[in-house]
Amino acid sequence: MDKAGHNDGSWAITRFFREEVLHPQKIGSNVGVLYGVGVFAGVVYFLDKYGELLIQWFHTALFNFQSLMLVVLLTICTCTYLRAQAPSLVDRNKTGFVGLFWKAARIGERLSPYVSIACFVMAFQLIMH
Repeated sequence: MDKAGHNDGSWAITRFFREEVLHPQKIGSNVGVLYGVGVFAGVVYFLDKYGELLIQWFHTALFNFQSLMLVVLLTICTCTYLRAQAPSLVDRNKTGFVGLFWKAARIGERLSPYVSIACFVMAFQLIMH
């Protein structure tokens, strides 16, 4: 008999998996943890594989004003379109980093004449450049 009173002859690791990992009441939260670990591993793999390319693109978009404005306008237009097609997708995240997409959608809705004029100006500038 061990300290916890188990006398079934099984190893501690098998008891741990049986009682803590595979227990029916705890399986839901454990699947959530497994999903989070999988997403984290996927992001690490993606950054490892494409990190240099992302850094080059990010530096190009940040330090070139025309590219920065193009990224901002495309983000606003995309978020506004997504909110029009699937409002629950954008409206459920109003805070944090993902909240920026909700704010971009609001800007696109409320300032749509100015955003459309900016899109035409940017398109004209890209064609002439």
